[in-house]
Amino acid sequence: MPRRTQPPRPNTPSSERADRSLGGSGIGGLLLVIEYQDAAGRRQFRPVTLWSVKPGRDGIPRLLGYSHDRGDLRSFRLDRILSIADADGVLQEPLDAFYREVLGLSWRQPPLAASDDERGGERWAVIRRVARENGLVLAVSVARADLHLSGEEVMVMLDHVAASCAAQGIDLDPDEIERARQWIRRMRPSANAVRTSLHEFDGAAAATRRRVIEVCLAVADSDGFRHHRELALIDEFSRALLGESILSTAALDVIDPAAGRRRHRP
Repeated sequence: MPRRTQPPRPNTPSSERADRSLGGSGIGGLLLVIEYQDAAGRRQFRPVTLWSVKPGRDGIPRLLGYSHDRGDLRSFRLDRILSIADADGVLQEPLDAFYREVLGLSWRQPPLAASDDERGGERWAVIRRVARENGLVLAVSVARADLHLSGEEVMVMLDHVAASCAAQGIDLDPDEIERARQWIRRMRPSANAVRTSLHEFDGAAAATRRRVIEVCLAVADSDGFRHHRELALIDEFSRALLGESILSTAALDVIDPAAGRRRHRP
């Protein structure tokens, strides 16, 4: 859950104070880091203490909060927010679930239109969606299970994201690859994010579920060892997605015929 703090209280017009009733109650004081794209297409990370949510005349809600880098009250259009992380760096994903569950606000970003910058923002949103739908949240959880995210693990996950996007006709350019790399490094999936990711595979084809476990194993193997915490987490995912434990020799050999040659790190 995002951390709460008490922001400085700038002077606020009565019209803005009246807007605080929109969205969930008790949202004031949430400390967040917002990745925001302004009207000129510039992307910045903005540390913000959330104060309220207000409606926009164009139908797009705004987050109203104290911007620590600007030292004043600022509003942020939801359609220009690319990501939100809490004070500990944990990404709040998916955003529509964060808006609904934390802010009490039902809002899904509509298709963006017109400018190249907006189309770029839309493309990045699609890349992130494809990555999540192909198990990136679970793979990152495995990578962080031993409390160390290695460059080899990031590379395996980055290759998986690129391949998943390519399968849907999206070839990542160098800037998008680097952006995806930094996104993966920032990810610290919460228990709720993992549960949500597992539920999103309800009804998915067996081959898709098995591919997720294969990617998780590849992440665990990328440094030459399978840490016991990594293997325990993969086993939990395997039970949820495949209905069987990978700790049995037969199941593990089916997923990874080379498993018997791996060494486990204590």
